[in-house]
Amino acid sequence: MAKFKVTDIRKIPSGNPSRIGKMDYIVTYQLDPLHVYMVTIDKDTVTEADIKQAVKADLNTMARYVNREFETG
Repeated sequence: MAKFKVTDIRKIPSGNPSRIGKMDYIVTYQLDPLHVYMVTIDKDTVTEADIKQAVKADLNTMARYVNREFETG
């Protein structure tokens, strides 16, 4: 897994229809000075394991599309 630094954690109202009225977390993380990303964690409390799991899933999703060429149309 890539090394990352958590630069911010914010609590926001959930946008998930099954969690209306509850709060989620947006975690901002940095891989290096040029690569900063955010993930949302749909939980009432967040742990280090939750953050690691969310970042790992986010990086795996991005890896499927990085360095691929696409055409419109």
